Amino acid sequence: MKLTIDVQRKFTSGPLIQGTLDLPLDRFGITVLFGPSGCGKTTLLRMIAGLERPDGGSIGLDDAAWVEGSACLPACERRVGYVFQEGALFPHLSVVANIGFGLARKPASADRVEALIRRVGLTGLEQRRPDELSGGQRQRVALARALAPQPRLLLLDEPFASLDRPAAENLRQELRSLLKAEGIPALLVTHDRSDALSLGDRMLRMEGGRIVQEGTPEAVLTGATQDSDEAGSESVVLARVVGRKEGLLCLEVGSALLFAPDPGGSFRQARLCIRSEGVALERLVSPPASTRNHLPGTIVALENRGALTRIRLDCGFTLEALVTAWASRDLGLKVGDSVTALVKATAIRVVPVDGDS
Repeated sequence: MKLTIDVQRKFTSGPLIQGTLDLPLDRFGITVLFGPSGCGKTTLLRMIAGLERPDGGSIGLDDAAWVEGSACLPACERRVGYVFQEGALFPHLSVVANIGFGLARKPASADRVEALIRRVGLTGLEQRRPDELSGGQRQRVALARALAPQPRLLLLDEPFASLDRPAAENLRQELRSLLKAEGIPALLVTHDRSDALSLGDRMLRMEGGRIVQEGTPEAVLTGATQDSDEAGSESVVLARVVGRKEGLLCLEVGSALLFAPDPGGSFRQARLCIRSEGVALERLVSPPASTRNHLPGTIVALENRGALTRIRLDCGFTLEALVTAWASRDLGLKVGDSVTALVKATAIRVVPVDGDS
């Protein structure tokens, strides 16, 4: 089962939204729609949900048309769940009533609500109203409400944006396992790299109203400039945890082993974000000093950027280094050269993902 979207939406100000994508609905998976604020992510999400009409194009589920010309299937008939950024709960209803709002009044419905309350960690809060809950608890109610009717697709619009960091991290860690247990595919809108790295199986990067890149989070985010540093970038790679020692994780990336600070928690896989300015290059392997991670590699691209040189390496995975132009000239670096990359453990950020990502 596949949802096909090819739509346009015009605004008097802001970008023209032109979205074309296919979403598989026959299996669990999380697709991340990633990009800066104002690029059109939420508008595209709302058109899929039926909350906004496109100006042209089509949305179809296999052979069934949701949008075609002037015909537009109502949102209530699409069997799509939607989690808003602020939860959008009914303020006068209890937790139980909010979650069960879209269900028929049957014994099976009560069982479904009870099961979801346990699953999202709201036991004991059943009769509380939204103003008696924390931000994280309200988002758990919103998530359970969206899942209660067992939708074919779950749409999430920046669901962690209104939460503080600890609450966002806790809910992020639980969301993937919850959706996997329910067997429901999801489309997640976010501009947060941590959301994308910890949750995404597939990423669509959006800029100026258009989807400009598609791939795994590793492929899309490797080489992307960090928000905090226009010069630096990150390499992103999926790794397997093989050990822990003295506050460090030992991680396997292909045939290479890397050591990085352990963020804590139980997980088998992680995405590693390696800052390019934390990677040094040498012609020969020297005895390790404070840098434990030594990786042989081949230069595949070299870009001069004034006082700095950005170098892309093949180390069995793609690794970027940012060195001074002086260092590049002194080493005589050029495409095709074999070098050793020295990666500081402190230059690696570990983002846990579940074992089946």
